[in-house]
Amino acid sequence: MSHDPCAKDKEFRSFVLHLKKLNPSWKAKEITKFLLKSENPPHYTTTKALWLKVWRILKRKQVDDLPRSGAPRTTTTIEYIQAVKESIQLKRNASIRDVNAKLREQGYKTSSNAVWRAKTELKLKWWKRQTVQKLTNEQKVQRVIIAKKLRNIFGTKKGGKLYKWNYVLNTDFSGAFTLSPQGNQHNEGVYAESSLDIPYELKTTSKQKFQKSIMLWGGLSYQGLFPKQSLIFVDEWLELIRPQCSDPRKKIYFTGDRYARFIRTIVADKAATELGSLRNVIFQDDQDPKQRMQVALNAVKHVFINRIEPEDCAAKLADVWPIENVWGALKEKLRGRLYDNMEQLKNDIKKEWKKFSILLCQQMMDKIPARLKLVIDQGGNQIREH
Repeated sequence: MSHDPCAKDKEFRSFVLHLKKLNPSWKAKEITKFLLKSENPPHYTTTKALWLKVWRILKRKQVDDLPRSGAPRTTTTIEYIQAVKESIQLKRNASIRDVNAKLREQGYKTSSNAVWRAKTELKLKWWKRQTVQKLTNEQKVQRVIIAKKLRNIFGTKKGGKLYKWNYVLNTDFSGAFTLSPQGNQHNEGVYAESSLDIPYELKTTSKQKFQKSIMLWGGLSYQGLFPKQSLIFVDEWLELIRPQCSDPRKKIYFTGDRYARFIRTIVADKAATELGSLRNVIFQDDQDPKQRMQVALNAVKHVFINRIEPEDCAAKLADVWPIENVWGALKEKLRGRLYDNMEQLKNDIKKEWKKFSILLCQQMMDKIPARLKLVIDQGGNQIREH
C-alpha cells in the first residue's frame, strides 16, 4: 500500500465505491458500519467523521480529486513565504498592510490575506513593544559602572562574607494613586450590532481633568515592609506641617528642607521602633534633587549611620530596586476598583500593604545582585523584572 496521502485517499475512495457497486442498496450508514467492523478499520476520531467521509465519496462518485473552484492558489509559494519572512520578522512597525504594499512594489502578486497566511505558516506571533525609560549612552555606561561597584561592595552570594543586602533599607516615594480605576483604554468598548444601539452611559466614559490622587512613602528590607503596619501617606504629613498662615486650598510640595524634616521626625521615630538598632541598617533612597540637597543628606546621616552613598547610586536604577515592584503590585491589586473618597482608597492600600510577607520581602531583596548582573550583561539597558 502506498504511503503517499493522496494515493491513500484515492485507494480509500475506490474501495468505498467498489462496496457501493457490490451492494447498491447500501448507503453511507451501512458502509460505515462495515468499515468499522473490518479487520483494519480506518483511523478516524469519531464514527461521525468516518460517515461524513463516506457520504462525500458516494456523493462525488469519483476517485480523482475534483478541480478547485476559482484560480489555483499560486501566491503562497516557498519564494513568497521567504519574502514575507524577510519583510516582517524582527522588523520595526512591520504591519500586515505595510508588508503587503512592500511586496507589491517588489512585483509579487499578493494580498493582505496571503501575507497573513504566510505569517501563520511561519508561526510568527505579534509581540507588543515594552515601554522602558529612555537612557542615553552616558547613562548606560554609568549604570554598568554603578552596578559593578554595588556588587563589589555589598556582595553577590547570599550567605557570603561580603553579603550586605540583608541590611539594606530600600526606600522611595510612589507614583500617584487615584480614585478612578486604572484600566487599559483599548479595552474600553462595547459589542453591538450598531453604534445607534449603544446607550449613552455605555458609549462614553467620563474622566476628570484633574483627578484627586495621593502619594506614598515606604521601604523594603529583610525585616519586611517599612513601616510595617501602614505606609506613610505624604499628603497627610504635608498637611500636618502646613504653615498656619498659608492658604489651605494651595497644595504644598516636598522640598529639600521638608524632606530633611521628614527623615528627622517621622522616619526616625518609626525606624527606631520597628528596625531596632539603626547601626545595622544601610539606608538607600532615590536620586531626586530634593533628596540630594545638603540639608537632606545631613538629615539622613544624622538618623542612619550607614547608607548607600549618593555617588554609589545612579539616577536611573529604578528597575533594580524592589520597592518599585511593591508600588507596581499595589497598583495591580487596586486595578479596576472605584472609590468615592480618599479614605476608602487609603484603607484598601493599608490592607494590601499588610499582605506582603517577610519571606517575600527577603526574596525580593535577594534578587538585587542578580538584577545588577543583568544591567551589566545588557550593557546598561533597562532590564525587565527578574
